[in-house]
Amino acid sequence: MKNLILIVALMISGGIGAQVSLLAGQTTTFAFGNKKPYAGFHLGVEIPRDDAVSFYVKYTHHFNQTQRSPGQIFVQDTIPPYMDPNFFQIGYNVKMNYNTIEGGTRYYLGNGFDYGFAAYGGTMLKAGFNQVKIVYDDFDEDNYQNLDINRNGSIFSVSAGLAGGVKYSFARLGTLYFDVSLDYAILTQGSYGGIGNEVLTGYGTGQWNALNFNLSLGYRKDILW
Repeated sequence: MKNLILIVALMISGGIGAQVSLLAGQTTTFAFGNKKPYAGFHLGVEIPRDDAVSFYVKYTHHFNQTQRSPGQIFVQDTIPPYMDPNFFQIGYNVKMNYNTIEGGTRYYLGNGFDYGFAAYGGTMLKAGFNQVKIVYDDFDEDNYQNLDINRNGSIFSVSAGLAGGVKYSFARLGTLYFDVSLDYAILTQGSYGGIGNEVLTGYGTGQWNALNFNLSLGYRKDILW
């Protein structure tokens, strides 16, 4: 968290030079144990301290992923004269998205930040927020009542990890880059008494995991003043 605060402070103060780069691209995240990856996009900024070291901050949104829960809930007839059967079970899907704010340091090898081909690596810190929603199967709502409470919820996490990649800078056109990172949640909190806490603790669909592998492909545009 100290690294992220330092990065933001340096960006606001403008104390690391008269150059800033805008980042945009696609991100895919693989939560270990999950059946399928999260697809999304990222936007961010990167500021070089010199040609060998830079600081970056980026926001990533992963789109909703829906998976079938192995659990079921009861619906019951509550309006006389009562229906037959009086109650029965229905299933539901769990829908979850993934939003993160990530910051870190990149150390460049090769041609450096501004020119040609280079590889880079460094450490990163990430804050994540997942919105979790239950989508119930259809049932006769005129005669039956869902006995489950509204258990939509959320998950908050703080993760630390390692990141690296390669880039190629084209003169006057910008930079193409490919990132890989591995992070682990060192702090987590799920919404109390709701589906967020159940997903966090491994119940049902396995859509969340503390250990994540991320791939990003994007474009960097440098701005000088």
